[in-house]
Amino acid sequence: TGNWRLVFPVYAIISFLSAFWLYSIKIEESRPEKELASLKTVAQILKNPFVLIMVLSIFFQVGFDVSMNSNIANYLKNRYSISLETASLGISIYFASLMAGRLLGSILLRKVNTKIFLITSTLVTLAGLLSILGSPSLKFTWVLIFITGLGFSNIFPLVFALTVERKPAYANEISGLVILAVSGGAVIPPIAGVLTQKYGVTSSIYVLIFCTLYTLFATYYVLRQKPDKN
Repeated sequence: TGNWRLVFPVYAIISFLSAFWLYSIKIEESRPEKELASLKTVAQILKNPFVLIMVLSIFFQVGFDVSMNSNIANYLKNRYSISLETASLGISIYFASLMAGRLLGSILLRKVNTKIFLITSTLVTLAGLLSILGSPSLKFTWVLIFITGLGFSNIFPLVFALTVERKPAYANEISGLVILAVSGGAVIPPIAGVLTQKYGVTSSIYVLIFCTLYTLFATYYVLRQKPDKN
């Protein structure tokens, strides 16, 4: 019938079947030997420089992701004088690159060293953003958006995994801080928007570059840290 609302019952059925399947699985839960994470313990671990740097890294990564989605169409529209509908293709390309990158990452990480993969991913993201600034054509920019998303796609899970690996005793607290760091998606995009209005659309790309540079610093920092023994 062409009615897009008909997809919601399909989603509802899939969700119900997934919930029923999960409920039918017997999960043996293990009781933690240490004290459960609380607001106090989370606040205490945040005083650790290593944890703070990594949480801020995730903060900027989430801000990067949301800013890319919310600003790339406007950037393309103003940079190449195209319609918003055409410019919105940039968002679709970015999403496609994330899916392709995560699928590729799940395969490559079985053979490639995690540290090397993280460094390479961050550098590819940075190179893609810098190239977007100097891109001579719209089609080439679309390619660069795909490359940028491809590089960025696996950074978040890798940083989180390495952080927990270095501080395994505080896995619960770090998980809680990661949820807090998601607020970067509500902080960074408005900053990019304000800078865009004041200095032009190129400013939004510079915000993304800053987020990536901080992630590069955090990557270098985490790779220098030795895992805790406990």
